[in-house]
Amino acid sequence: MKNRKILFIINGLGYGGAESQLIGIMPAFADAGYEVSLVTVVRDLSLAGRLDSRIKHYNLGAGGIGSVVKVFRQLFSIVKDIAPDVIHSHLFKANLISRMIKLRFPAIRVINTTHSNYDLAATVYNPYLIYRLTSRWVDFHTAVSVPALENLSKRHCIGPDRSAIVHNAIDISKFTIVEEKPATDIFRWIAIGRLIEVKDYKNLFDALQLMQPHVADFVVDIAGDGDLKTTLKSQVELAGLSRHVNFLGIVKNIPALLTNYHGYVISSRSEGLPMAMLEAMSAGLPVTGTDVGEVKYIIEDAGGGIVVPPQDPAALAAGMRQMMNTEPAALALQGQRNAAFVRSHFEKSMILKKWEAIYENGYQEA
Repeated sequence: MKNRKILFIINGLGYGGAESQLIGIMPAFADAGYEVSLVTVVRDLSLAGRLDSRIKHYNLGAGGIGSVVKVFRQLFSIVKDIAPDVIHSHLFKANLISRMIKLRFPAIRVINTTHSNYDLAATVYNPYLIYRLTSRWVDFHTAVSVPALENLSKRHCIGPDRSAIVHNAIDISKFTIVEEKPATDIFRWIAIGRLIEVKDYKNLFDALQLMQPHVADFVVDIAGDGDLKTTLKSQVELAGLSRHVNFLGIVKNIPALLTNYHGYVISSRSEGLPMAMLEAMSAGLPVTGTDVGEVKYIIEDAGGGIVVPPQDPAALAAGMRQMMNTEPAALALQGQRNAAFVRSHFEKSMILKKWEAIYENGYQEA
C-alpha cells in the first residue's frame, strides 16, 4: 500500500448507522498498518467512548455560522500537521468540507461516501446541486446502496469512472444465531434506530393499532433515542399500545440484545443501507420492512422476510401479521438465509479490501 495516512471526517459521533460503521472499520485500517486520524465537526460525541485508542481524534466543535472561518482555520492546520495521503469523509456536511480541503491541498486523495438518498423537500438547500458544482474537488464518490448511487449519477453529481457502490461492513463474528427461541406465546419484535421523522415510527404505531384487535400477543421493543422520544411515547399511550411497545433507549450491546427476538421490523420512509437491519439479519432474524433504499433488494435476495410499501400502515400491519403466523421452523430458515446473505455480501474483510483499492487507485466492481 502506498498510502499510509488516512484522515476520516464525519459530522459528529451521535448514535447513527454511518457513525457506528465508521467507528467499526477504523481499527481495521490501523491493524493493516495505516496511521488513522478522525475529525468530527459538531459537538455531538455520544459514541466517542467507543473509539479505538489508536485513532487520533480532533473535534472542531462547530456551532453557528459565525464559527465557519475559525473552524476552517483549525481544520486546515490539522490537515497540514497530519499530512494525510487520503481523506475519507462520510455524510453531506463532512463531504463538502473534504472538498474544501481538496481545494486547498490538491495532492490529497479525497473520497466521499453518501449513506442515503436526500429528501429535497426536507432541506433548505439541494445537496445534489452542491455535489455537482463541486465535483472537481473529489477524487472518488461512493454510496452504500444502489438507489443512493443511482441518484448521484442521474443528477450528474459524479461520473461512473469515479464512483462505485461500497456496502457497509458487518463484523459477523459478533453475532450469535439462536435457532431455538424460548417457548412463548408472545411474538417479540425489535426495531432499532434513532427516534426521528425519517424512521417513521408513526407508521409502525399506526400499524400496531390496526393489528391490536386481531393479534393480542406481541411486543415491539425499540432501541434508540432522539428528538421525537416524548412525542412517540405520547402517541403510544394515546393509541393504547403501552402494553405492546417498550422504549429501551440506547443499547450498547446490540448483538446480545438481538438474541431475544423473533423478528425485526423497519418502518422507515427513507433509508440507504440500514446497518441495524443488517445486524439483525446477522443474528438470524427474519425481517418485515418498508420498500426504501436497498431494503427490498436485500430482503428479497436473501429470502428472509417480507417487504411492504412505505407510509402504508395497513400494509405494514399485514406484513407483520403474516410473519407472526409463519411456522417457527420456516422463520428459523428465513433467519438462516439472512445470516448467510450478510456473510457473503457484507463481511468486514471483504469490504475493507474494496476500500483499500479505492484509496490506492479507484475501484470498479468487476
